Amino acid sequence: MKTKIGYFASLEQYRPMDALEQTIRAEKVGFDSVWADDHFHPWYHENAQSAQAWAWMGAALQATKRVFISTCITCPIIRYNPAIVAQTFATLRQMYPGRVGVAVGAGEAMNEVPVTGVWPSVAERQDMTVEAIEVMRKLWESDEPVTFKGKYFTLDKAFMYTKPDDEVPLYFSGLGPKGAKLAGMYGDHLMTVAAAPSVLKNVTIPKFEEGAREAGKDPSKMEHAMLIWYSVDPDYEKAVEGNRFWAGCLVPSMFKYKVYDPKEVQLHANLVHCDTIKENYMCATNAEEMIKEIERFKEAGINHFCLGNSSPDVNTGIDIFKEVIPAVRD
Repeated sequence: MKTKIGYFASLEQYRPMDALEQTIRAEKVGFDSVWADDHFHPWYHENAQSAQAWAWMGAALQATKRVFISTCITCPIIRYNPAIVAQTFATLRQMYPGRVGVAVGAGEAMNEVPVTGVWPSVAERQDMTVEAIEVMRKLWESDEPVTFKGKYFTLDKAFMYTKPDDEVPLYFSGLGPKGAKLAGMYGDHLMTVAAAPSVLKNVTIPKFEEGAREAGKDPSKMEHAMLIWYSVDPDYEKAVEGNRFWAGCLVPSMFKYKVYDPKEVQLHANLVHCDTIKENYMCATNAEEMIKEIERFKEAGINHFCLGNSSPDVNTGIDIFKEVIPAVRD
């Protein structure tokens, strides 16, 4: 499968108009896709943002001509109703055929708790996500009004009048073994988050493919996408620290427990050792080193990169891909 290089427009790190300008620049440089974080609270407190992803996507799609654009990640189970998620992305896909997708997952406390006060267990949220996908697909696919009574969601003669002409590709967020297997069973493609290449190669991707086969799908036709942050600077240590904004994502307790205050997340992020950042994110001083960083994850099985730019000079972090993209495409 052809390697795709995507740009993560960090709506938590940059003002929405700045992220839009980065997106336009990234398309011109040659990126294949653009991804937007669908969060309410950011993964850091200082100098952070938190724009609404769907509103931003509409502007980004209109401002660009070619790139595929998706969220990364939408939680369709608590602060959003899955029927409204389905309606939103059906509308966008009809307006911009072939260019819109959605990535879904079981969510993070920092986005759901502040506006709902609700935070079920991991297992329950995974069950809710599976049911939410069922609701979304029923609305996308049905030619008749849909009545559905699930454990978590209800439809009563619901009909989606505005449908796209083709299917909205659904990326399923799989982090641990169970999540990766569910992604294979219920998603069209895998979306995972930065992890050690050995974990991706030996756990995440095999479990995803196992789930796909159990569901009667051909894993070779399904993407292995990964969200990962990168930073480029002539000073290597500055490049490493450029990724500090996202270091909270490397702390397992941030996903396991009910942590929803960005100030608290930032305290943990600032304790993450620089070696952990180097191992799990991409840090480089030039194009050649960036190519090597991408190649080590390609060897682990990743074929669609969702790259978050935390470079000290953001535009340099985009423009370097004029050299990188031709070198890493198969």
